[in-house]
Amino acid sequence: MTWQSGPFRPQRTLRLLVVLHNLGIGGSQRNSVDLAAGARDLGHEVTLAGPPGVLQDVIAEKNLPFEVIEELSPDNIAPTARSAYRRMRELVRRVQPDLVHTYELTPSILMFLGPHRSDDVPMTMTINSMSVPDFMPGSVPLQVCGPLIAMETRERTGSIGILEIPTDVVGQYPGYPGGQDFRAEMGVKPDEIMVVAVSRFARALKQEGLETAIRATGRIAHQYPIRLVLVGDGPAMPELQALAATTNARAGREVVTLPGLRVDPRPAYESADIALGMGGSVLRAMAFGKPCIVQGEHGYFKVLDRHSAREFRWHGFYGIGDGGTGEDVLVRELRSLMADPVRRKANAEFALELVRRHYSLQHALDVQLAWYHKAIAEHVKPSRAEVARTIAGVGAYFAGRAAGRVRPDTFNSSERIGPGIAAPVPAWFDPDLDTDTGSIDIANARTLKLPAARRPAYGAE
Repeated sequence: MTWQSGPFRPQRTLRLLVVLHNLGIGGSQRNSVDLAAGARDLGHEVTLAGPPGVLQDVIAEKNLPFEVIEELSPDNIAPTARSAYRRMRELVRRVQPDLVHTYELTPSILMFLGPHRSDDVPMTMTINSMSVPDFMPGSVPLQVCGPLIAMETRERTGSIGILEIPTDVVGQYPGYPGGQDFRAEMGVKPDEIMVVAVSRFARALKQEGLETAIRATGRIAHQYPIRLVLVGDGPAMPELQALAATTNARAGREVVTLPGLRVDPRPAYESADIALGMGGSVLRAMAFGKPCIVQGEHGYFKVLDRHSAREFRWHGFYGIGDGGTGEDVLVRELRSLMADPVRRKANAEFALELVRRHYSLQHALDVQLAWYHKAIAEHVKPSRAEVARTIAGVGAYFAGRAAGRVRPDTFNSSERIGPGIAAPVPAWFDPDLDTDTGSIDIANARTLKLPAARRPAYGAE
C-alpha cells in the first residue's frame, strides 16, 4: 500500500493523528493534549491516541477524538509490541492522516516500523527526554525540548527542531481562582510562607530532590513560618510520606503536607509563595507569577532570576550539582527568598515576563504547525538499511533492559546528560533568543560546540 495524502500545499488544513506514550499526569503529556486541542481549534482535524490514563478526562473535556492503543510493557515487550503494532496500523489506515505525530520512544518506533515503513505515511516524532536515543531513525523529522538536547543529538539526515516546553499563559495566570481555598484546605495560616512543588513522585529524577526539600524545610522550620506542600503521587510516595511524618514530629507542627494527586493543579500553583520544581513544572509556576527555585539532580538547586535565566534556557530548567543531596544549597536558597519579600516580588515579575515572552502555548502552537508542514514537505520513505539499523538498535536496547544491563531511565540519567550540562553555555546563545524551528541552525551551531563526551553503548551501561 502506498500512502495517498495528496500534493503538499503550504498552510492547508491537515488531518493529524497524535500518538502519546502515556496519559498519566505529567507536564509533557498535558502539553501534548493542549497543542492538539489548539490545532483542532484552528480548523485542523485531530485524533489523539494512546494508552488509557487520567488525562482521558481532559481529552474528553476538550472534545477531542481519542483512540486507545495499549501501553507497551518493557518486561513483556514482544506480545505487547505485536498487539500495539497491529492496532497502530489499523488506526492509521482508518484515520488516513496527512501526518502522524508520535511522542517518545515506543510510539515512534512502532510508527516508523509500521505505517511509515510499510504504507509510506509521513511522520514526525517528539522526544522530551533529556537525551535522544542514538537508535531513533535519523530520517524522521525530530523535535526536542531544548537547544542543548538538539546540540547533543547525533547528526541525522532528517530535520531537527526545538519546541521548548509550552505553557498555557491564558488558562494559567496570577490571581487564578482557588488559590486561597487550596491554602485553607491545606490548613496553611495567613502568615505561613507556602512552598509548593507539583511533581510526579518518580524515583528517577524526582525523589532525591523532593526528599531534600523535606529535610531542608525541617531545618529552617524553627526560623521561618514555612510550609512545604508536595502535590502529586507515584512510586516514591511511601518514602516521602514517612520522611514528612518524621520531619513534622521533630518540628512539633505540620511543616510538610502531601495532599496527593490533583488532576487540575492550578489552584495549588496559585496558592504558592515560592515554587520548587524542574522543567514544565517550573514553567507552569512562572505563568502564575511565582518566584521559583529550579531543582535538578545530585544536589542542584538554584533560584530563577535574571542572572540564571540564560543557563536555564539552555539546560531546560534543570541542572546537575556537584554531588550529595544539596540540602545546604537548598537551605541557603530558601532562606534568601524567605528573608527578602522584595526579591521574591522582583523574581516573580521576571518569571512571568520570561514565560509569556518565550514559552506561551500560542507561540508553541505556531511553531508546531509550521513544523507539521515542514515534516510533510520533507517526507521520505526510509531505506532498508535504516530500518535494519533501527531494528538492531531497538533490539539491543530492550535486550539490555531485560538483562538488567540498561537502566529504565537511561535517557534521563545524569551519566548520559552530565557532560552536556557541565559544559559552559555557548557564547553565541542569546538568552532572549526565540529558539523555534528557524532560530538555531543546528548544523552550523554544531561546529561551535566542544566535542561531545563518549556515551556508553546501549546494553553495556
